[in-house]
Amino acid sequence: MSASSLKMQQCGDVKIRYFNMTIEGLEDQRFVVAKLRRVSSPPVQVGTVSDSMAIALGRLLDIIRLGKESRNYADLMAVEWTLTPEFMVSAEVEWAEYEKVACRVLEVERLESIPPTTPPNPGAELSSPDVTFHKAEMNDRPYLVAEVGRIYDSPAPVFLTWGMSGRAPWNGSRTCSASGRRGQTFRDFLEAGRKQGISDVEIVRKWKECERAVVQQMRGGLPWS
Repeated sequence: MSASSLKMQQCGDVKIRYFNMTIEGLEDQRFVVAKLRRVSSPPVQVGTVSDSMAIALGRLLDIIRLGKESRNYADLMAVEWTLTPEFMVSAEVEWAEYEKVACRVLEVERLESIPPTTPPNPGAELSSPDVTFHKAEMNDRPYLVAEVGRIYDSPAPVFLTWGMSGRAPWNGSRTCSASGRRGQTFRDFLEAGRKQGISDVEIVRKWKECERAVVQQMRGGLPWS
């Protein structure tokens, strides 16, 4: 399946767009990503939720609510030099525009932030699933996506991973570690587990295992920020 734009959500002069994403090794599955200029939601597998576009939007808004604590803001700072010629703005001004869009979508005057959570102690007696990295394509451009326990990270444009031996920068601030159980990703994880007949206690345990895997990957030498 070729990556193609699904639709746009107009919010002033800044648009939220929805794209198909193809993930290597999972070509038989469909994924949707909500994108606001340079910020992309973690991909949502179509068919695993009732409304994949709404879920992708929720995950995107979680990133905006994490604010300057998120890896996505750090990524924006890293490419700030590209903003000035095109938009004549700084990363801070660009991010403020994203927050305005989020407020319009949520129909609120002020965006409620999500304070980042503290990752669990890697020494805790929990097993850890493997963190894997997948090549992906969206809008005819190459990306890398990190995955742990069927939880996908916000896709990283390949050019942001140069000098990292071809590996995507994993950062839980995009998925489970920072937003924790207050974010859309956990709600999806909980719903999927319940549909499989898994108890809430077991679901939380598996979630913590994924969080621990992120911390271990970070401490194993892969860039965290």
